[in-house]
Formats: sequence, structure tokens, C-alpha cells
Amino acid sequence: MKQSERIGAKIAYIFSHNHHYIENALESYNLKGPMFAFLLTLSHKDGCSQESLARYLKLSKATATRAITALEKEGYVYREKDGNDRRIFRVFISDKGREVIPAINSALHEWNGILLSAFSDEEEIIFRKLLDKAKDTLTEFDRKSSE
Repeated sequence: MKQSERIGAKIAYIFSHNHHYIENALESYNLKGPMFAFLLTLSHKDGCSQESLARYLKLSKATATRAITALEKEGYVYREKDGNDRRIFRVFISDKGREVIPAINSALHEWNGILLSAFSDEEEIIFRKLLDKAKDTLTEFDRKSSE
């Protein structure tokens, strides 16, 4: 690998464009920053603690708290104290939150179409496999780092 090649900068560029596209697409729902990621996660992991959501999404507890508070204010989620441990808040997606999921999925699908538009079918398959491999490598790195 060339020393001057900055892979992180390229990933950051793609991430930044992804963020702006999704935020603009979901502007009418008042979803900012990682709020859509919390809703997507809760759509299949409903009732998670705030802390476990933050860990799952690789975000700080403070970021999670701000996003969940904003989602709660919009009526997309609600929080309840855990029945066994009153220090823990469980987060649940509301009916209003569930109604937004198709719009989020549509925006993500459109973004993927834009990002992959210059790829052949074969290149897309390879790109997805390489991304999965990089993600798996980082997951293993995180696991070893926490031991």
C-alpha cells in the first residue's frame, strides 16, 4: 500500500456524503444526525437500553442520550425504566416511529443506488465483500482490544 494513500479520508468522504444525503431525504421527518440509525436499530431490537444502543451503534453515551431525547420529543420513541434495574432506561419505538421506517429504508436504498451507480454487478459484489471483510476485521480488533 502506498504511504500517501489515505483510506480513512476516502471513507470519511463517503460517510459525509451519506450523512448529508440521508439527512436531506429525511428532513421532513426532522431526523438529524444518527437519529435514523437509532430508529432502524429499534425497529428490530425494540426495548434496548440506551447504553446498549450506544454500544451497538458505536456512539458515545452522550450522543445516544441526545439522539434518544430528540426522538422522544418528536414522538418516535418512548423510554421506560427497566423493571429489574431502575437505573436503566429501555427505549421503545412508537407507532409514529414505525411509520417512518419505510422512508428511512427508501432513502438508504436510493443512496446505495447513487453510490454504486458506476459499479458493474460484479464490482458491487466485490465491493460489498471487501466492506464486510473490513468490518469483520474491525469487529475482531474491538473484541481483542476489550479483553
